Amino acid sequence: MSDKLQSASSSSLSDQALAWFARLQADDASDDVRRQFEIWYHADPRHAEAYDKSRKLWSLLQQPAERVQQRLQADAAQFKTETFATGRAQGEGRLQASASRRNLSRFASGCLGLLLLAAGWRLPEHWQNWRSDYHTAAGQQLSIELEDGSRLTLNTDTALAVRYSDNLREIELLRGEAYFEVAPNKQRPFVVDGGQATARAVGTAYSVRKQADELRVVVSEGTVEVDADSAKALVHAAEQAEYRQGRLQAVARLDNDDALAWRRRQTVFHRQPLTQVLEEINRYRSGRIVAVNPRLAERVVNGVFNNADPDAVLAALTTTLQAKALRMPGDWVLLY
Repeated sequence: MSDKLQSASSSSLSDQALAWFARLQADDASDDVRRQFEIWYHADPRHAEAYDKSRKLWSLLQQPAERVQQRLQADAAQFKTETFATGRAQGEGRLQASASRRNLSRFASGCLGLLLLAAGWRLPEHWQNWRSDYHTAAGQQLSIELEDGSRLTLNTDTALAVRYSDNLREIELLRGEAYFEVAPNKQRPFVVDGGQATARAVGTAYSVRKQADELRVVVSEGTVEVDADSAKALVHAAEQAEYRQGRLQAVARLDNDDALAWRRRQTVFHRQPLTQVLEEINRYRSGRIVAVNPRLAERVVNGVFNNADPDAVLAALTTTLQAKALRMPGDWVLLY
């Protein structure tokens, strides 16, 4: 069996095991479901191994999640004490402390489910890597030159496939973000296929970012034609086009090159909520940083961060926002 087939098989078994584990945790898991699981579990030693790994993942995450809850409850108790110490009305102090405990407990109880789901969401990446010609892991960048002289730069956590023919140069962007410096050839257009939309050029330089069903095209040189369903748009240098919410948005003029700052290993934030900031930073980490406090998640962040050092970014955020961080297995961090 080739390495690719082994990878695909392993990903499929892990996916099945996580699905079975989640199903068995449900309150409505019937005896028939459990019998079907036993048949699947004993049908192949690899099934048992994959399921046991899923169960171990749960146990690894359960203890840290309980520690988060304990810390949050301790913070709530301290908040209550401080509230009384300030001389506020006793009834008001009780109400605020009680509400704080309820909210913080909800944050902690949701952590475990969030982490387990996230572990399952990353499984499709194995399949995309198997399909790709080039891919990068979290935090990596890769520059390559194709047979026609075009140059590609893959950003973090990106996978793409190259399909060249006599009359077309096609790149399938499976996930992530890449910058394309296209060698001119009018007889062989250069097309980046992002699934929901395509970006077509002859000789130009532009980036394409694919995130779920959304696509963003940023042009730095020349002109790119973006095609989504029946809508088309010409995007010129210093402009961008986005496909989101199921349709192609109006072309927007760019006042700066922040959208391409990743090429110099930077990310720029202008008054963005922490949830969006963490979503971007997490692209550069093998694990994830999660804000489990809704008030903290809504805090606004400004700054220029170094993508090559995500831990320094985490330190800057905790200091600036006066947040607390709990590190967990798998390079996960909970902010509260």
